[in-house]
Amino acid sequence: MIKARFIIEAQVGLPKGADTKKLGKKLETALKQHIEAVKQIEHLKVNDETWEDTEEMEGMLSALVDIGIEATDFETFFSAILRSAPTAVVMEDPEKLEIDIREMQNVVNDFVQLFHLLAQANATMAMKSAELQNKADNETIVIKEEPKKEQPVTEDKK
Repeated sequence: MIKARFIIEAQVGLPKGADTKKLGKKLETALKQHIEAVKQIEHLKVNDETWEDTEEMEGMLSALVDIGIEATDFETFFSAILRSAPTAVVMEDPEKLEIDIREMQNVVNDFVQLFHLLAQANATMAMKSAELQNKADNETIVIKEEPKKEQPVTEDKK
């Protein structure tokens, strides 16, 4: 059994003139839904939750919860970290942990899969950014020209 605490934070930027109370409630609701999803992880038990007040800081709203968890094995523990994305993890028990090769292989593959998904998302965002930049660079700027005055026809040109 692995016991630990996860500090999980959700943040959102504050647009000018935003209703911070309303936005704060939405942020808290989103974080509560996230914690409910964590509670559904098989072989993981959430023992307690300590919620902090939602705070405004540096143009952001921040909601924070500290949860105590118990995982039956290292694979479940590591999966919970990947799925809950805590800001910090505080290990409580055990002092030492022995992991067999199969469990380590599964954990490593979970990490590699997540890392690969993040790399794909980053590549997609970079491609979209380049497309937008290219579009902006190739944007045609139309300058309205004054109509040309007709030149009088001279005898030489007849």
